Amino acid sequence: PDAVLSGRAADGHPFSVRWAPRPLPGREVLGAPRAPGVALVDGPASLLCHSHDDRLWRLRSLLVRGTLRSDGDRWEFVPLALVPGNGMAGPLGDARSFVAARRRAGRYLRRRGLPRPRVPWATVRKLR
Repeated sequence: PDAVLSGRAADGHPFSVRWAPRPLPGREVLGAPRAPGVALVDGPASLLCHSHDDRLWRLRSLLVRGTLRSDGDRWEFVPLALVPGNGMAGPLGDARSFVAARRRAGRYLRRRGLPRPRVPWATVRKLR
């Protein structure tokens, strides 16, 4: 029923807010009233949508990149690109995403001369 709208606030910093957009008839945009007290400005934006079961499993997500513009008391989001997330590209797509993220992390660490962090599994197991 809602998504996370992310864009730039009036002070230039990134800002996110829950937003319940609906397609606007006859137009290729999503629209909904502006969130009270949120000063997002026109420009690049994204919508993050996700769902999961009551135990937080079966995660499915997708991101829509686009442009945000204000129209009086409402925001309009113009979608430009769909970025499939977990559960949207099938098991092979999820595996590709995992491998790509691991490679990106490895490059990040190598560039900075940092070791791969160790997970304290004994402590994690005690938290269950």
